[in-house]
Amino acid sequence: MKRLFVFSLFVFMNLCSLTVYGVEQESSGEDEAITVTADGVGTIKGDVADARRSAIDDGLRIAVEQAKGVFVNAETEVESYAAVKDEIVAKCKGYVKTYKILNEGKEDKERLYRVRLQAAVLLSNPKEQAPVVFDEQKFTTKIPEIIREAMFISKRTNDISKMISMKRTARLNPEKLKKLRQHYVIMIQMLNSIEPPKARAEWHQMLKKAISLKSKATRLYAAYVFGKGDSENLKSANKLNEDANMILRELKKRFHLDTHRG
Repeated sequence: MKRLFVFSLFVFMNLCSLTVYGVEQESSGEDEAITVTADGVGTIKGDVADARRSAIDDGLRIAVEQAKGVFVNAETEVESYAAVKDEIVAKCKGYVKTYKILNEGKEDKERLYRVRLQAAVLLSNPKEQAPVVFDEQKFTTKIPEIIREAMFISKRTNDISKMISMKRTARLNPEKLKKLRQHYVIMIQMLNSIEPPKARAEWHQMLKKAISLKSKATRLYAAYVFGKGDSENLKSANKLNEDANMILRELKKRFHLDTHRG
């Protein structure tokens, strides 16, 4: 069985397929986001402030494209950029949760204004995307597979916890931790796009909470391993991880799941 079941489920639900490269996660409750760095450029035609705004818009558009792994401005293939620019920017901004300017300045010789920014990008636009409604049958069929996937991924976070306790952190790869965190973020965004039957709303919320806790724990473990956290961070990570494990075990029990992966 393929390990990345979540991505195939995206296709099943006719959601946008995602491929995330070289980005990091920003944690803020259930609406977790992918953090990317992008460069934007604006042409100075007269007012520098206008060029700066254009550069920021350009940077946000590129940031969304990078985080989503798709070109949201695909319509520019058939229309001029100028004709659809406002629409593209509006769509992009719907995905940007927060952003900050890292560096900026004008280049008088080239008459350009350049901005480097860091943006926290949601993988779905909550203002535009209607939730995928799950009836009882679809929920009963699909959610157990997501739980199995969550438990399979969560074992990796458990392994990180064990390696830290055994002082074997030298074997941990930062890129693998980054990809693990990205996977949690994608699962959270996917679950946010599902509307469960009312009778199963509590279970749906439990699953989202478990994955969110795992994501936060993984982020704290990574910070501790790579020198950006202390013993209190590690203590918090262990608590979050165990709370998530308890929820996943309860869900496994409720759904009578066999979580063996072939």
